[in-house]
Parts: sequence; structure tokens; C-alpha cells
Amino acid sequence: MRIIKHTVETKATPMQIWKLWEDVENWKKWDLEIELSQIDGPFQTGTTGCTKFVGTSLFKTLLTQVEPLKLVVQEAYLSFAKVISYQSMSQVAGKTQVTFQVEICGPLSFFFACMIGRFIRKKIPIEMEEMLKKVEALE
Repeated sequence: MRIIKHTVETKATPMQIWKLWEDVENWKKWDLEIELSQIDGPFQTGTTGCTKFVGTSLFKTLLTQVEPLKLVVQEAYLSFAKVISYQSMSQVAGKTQVTFQVEICGPLSFFFACMIGRFIRKKIPIEMEEMLKKVEALE
């Protein structure tokens, strides 16, 4: 299993961040590698959907855990591997700490970690900064 994790701190409130997270169809506005993201129902545990990144096929996704204003866990399915994305936030000393974590697991996790792990490690900080720009512009 390969784990990639990054945390940022912002003055934005959890509610402001949550509004961006639950607006799945507009993730592409702050994650510039996403061409398409959608879900097949409400933003809650058990909802399925799909995501397409630039230069990739469409990935089926599942929201496996949704805790409003705290945590979103989403799984994307590859051939003999899955990518589990965690987006979490907490309040610390009047600021919001936001963490993105990605795990690649399954029989071919080593292969996919080699193929996309470096890209994900580079992408997460950029995506988080873009997310914060969007959220702070809404204040």
C-alpha cells in the first residue's frame, strides 16, 4: 500500500470548505486535472459516481464515508487496485486544518503506485492551494 498525505491551514471555515467539497460537478474548478466528476445521488455515504482525469479513462467511484464538515472518503476502482482518497478537516486554534490523503491498495498497488504515485504526490499540494484560493475568494 502506498500512502500520500498533505495538510494545509486556512482561515476559511469548515462550512466554506464543505460547500466546495459537496459541489462534485465543480471539482474541476480547483482540481485542474479533473475533466469530469459527478455523483449519482446526494453527497452521502454509499453514493456512486465517476471521475475522469485529463488523459485517463472514466473511473467508477464510491463515497464510502461522508461526515459533514469533517471527512469525505472516496474510492476509485482500477484494474486489480483501488485508490482511496481521504479529505478531512478540523479546527485548531481558530484555523481550519485540511488534509488530503491518498492510498493505493490491492494486488497491483505497487504497479499503480509507480505509475501514478509521483504524479499524485506532486498534484495534491497544487490542488489544495487552488481549493483554498476558491474558498477564500468566496469570503
